[in-house]
Amino acid sequence: MNLLTVDLYQSTINPDKFLALPAGTDPDRLTAPMVFDQDYGELLRYREAFEFDPEQTYAGVDAAKIAAEILTVKWAMYSRGS
Repeated sequence: MNLLTVDLYQSTINPDKFLALPAGTDPDRLTAPMVFDQDYGELLRYREAFEFDPEQTYAGVDAAKIAAEILTVKWAMYSRGS
């Protein structure tokens, strides 16, 4: 799988939770992540235009699952270390 350029956002309510979006996507235009988990209602940009490699390991997260979600639903929620 190819590299994906994503913007990463961190929940200000629970700093262990993150949201990955295709680079340039405005998180304020999304409602679905917040419906599933209200911790995503307040976000802070964590990394911009991050070159995400689905075959790498990032702090214990399932990178392939995150990539699949970004490609299918255009966003991925994940927690650090899970």
